[in-house]
Amino acid sequence: MAAAGDIQIVNFTVGEVDYGAPVEQVREVRDVQAVTPVPGAPSYVEGVTNLRGQIITVMDLRKRLEIDETGKHGEKIIVIEMGKAAVGVVVDTVTEVTTIAEADIERQIQVTKKLEQYVVGVAKQGEKLIVILDLAKIIAEGKEDAPEQEHSSSKKPHAVKIVSA
Repeated sequence: MAAAGDIQIVNFTVGEVDYGAPVEQVREVRDVQAVTPVPGAPSYVEGVTNLRGQIITVMDLRKRLEIDETGKHGEKIIVIEMGKAAVGVVVDTVTEVTTIAEADIERQIQVTKKLEQYVVGVAKQGEKLIVILDLAKIIAEGKEDAPEQEHSSSKKPHAVKIVSA
């Protein structure tokens, strides 16, 4: 069981960088599936997809954060609950769900002005560093540009479901 102040994160990669997102923001992880482009959408919005009867917007995190296009690209979708809607965030890989001790998270880290509002902190996990992002905030900041959707269920998930095709 996690101690007070510890954080459970879903670990993922975009390019060569390891990232994490608080597990309570993540509904599930899916393989990338067919996405229908939406004319006039921002460049980081790939389009929409049908997720078991729910139409969700799909956002490319690499494009949203303006990360260079190198290496593996967009193999997983992390589905984030956003009130009445859900948004799929395309990342390169999803590796695991881990608990990070509060003592291993540097929260006062100085990053670029552009990203600092989205970074929860930088965690030490063994020899690697993990940039913990607030995906809900990243999505909300771009929400005025994205299409509105209705969500069929308002239940809060209890666990992250990782689904492979």
